[in-house]
Amino acid sequence: MSDYNFKRHLPLSLRLWHWFNAVVLLGLLGTVLLRKTFLSWRTNSALIEAQFAEAGITVPPELAKKVAVAIRNPLWDWHVYLGFALLALYLARILVAVFVEKECVYLRVLKSAVQIKSLPPGKKPRALHYTLVKAGYAAFYFVTALMLITGLLLNFKSEFGIAKHLIETIKETHEFMMWFFVVFIGGHLVGVVLAETRGDQGIVSNMINGGPKNS
Repeated sequence: MSDYNFKRHLPLSLRLWHWFNAVVLLGLLGTVLLRKTFLSWRTNSALIEAQFAEAGITVPPELAKKVAVAIRNPLWDWHVYLGFALLALYLARILVAVFVEKECVYLRVLKSAVQIKSLPPGKKPRALHYTLVKAGYAAFYFVTALMLITGLLLNFKSEFGIAKHLIETIKETHEFMMWFFVVFIGGHLVGVVLAETRGDQGIVSNMINGGPKNS
């Protein structure tokens, strides 16, 4: 950690986890985006009523909503499947950290933050940048855990016997945390591009081929 280098050898297990996790997260965000736009039951139920009205057929709003929700449900099934895939990947990430990397990201951030005070002024900006990036990853794992917990509570609300007034709060929390991932993914992509153009070239290729083992 002394040089605060972002480039290091990445084991195959971590690389596979990274790319699978990226696909699953993008899939989850995609299902939410479609649910809020093209497959919104409000939009589609109004469209159903309008189309039938043009044909001279009156469709009750309740029936139009039922049909619109039925159209959307298969997409939401995929959201649940991808949610369980994210849970499996989260557990896999813990195993990689314990048995392969043998480190805890939270301890790494804490250690890095403590060391900054004893560094000479010239090295502090690099160390601070490194610490903030790693803190972002730590926040990512924390929010992912909360997202998984709230998702499980919503999916098994009947089995857990959760009160109705709590379900709405859990749902709102679950949906609000989605924006963290939107910001994180956007920031991650921008950060990688900046790193590749400002002295940390090779981060992307390292995530593909692992990089030299002595890095």
